[in-house]
Amino acid sequence: MRDAKESVKFMQVLDRGIFLRLKDLSKSRGVTVQELIRVLVIPEWMRRFEEDSMRMDIMRRQRRIRTVRSRAAPVLKVQAGPRRRLN
Repeated sequence: MRDAKESVKFMQVLDRGIFLRLKDLSKSRGVTVQELIRVLVIPEWMRRFEEDSMRMDIMRRQRRIRTVRSRAAPVLKVQAGPRRRLN
């Protein structure tokens, strides 16, 4: 049994349709719904959450870089006019 200090209990309320899908999945795998959620669903959700967070961080950094570049002092483009002849 796990050390009580390492474990946290929580209550989850599920839509009936979702619960029935989880129940069917767990039955086909020979585990309980609780075990399925603990071993498969939560780790998969965490992995996706971390991937999405990393993707969003990259997008924010890229946006920040573009913003900083666009705020930089503009480069003035000078067009040369026709040359004058010096006598």
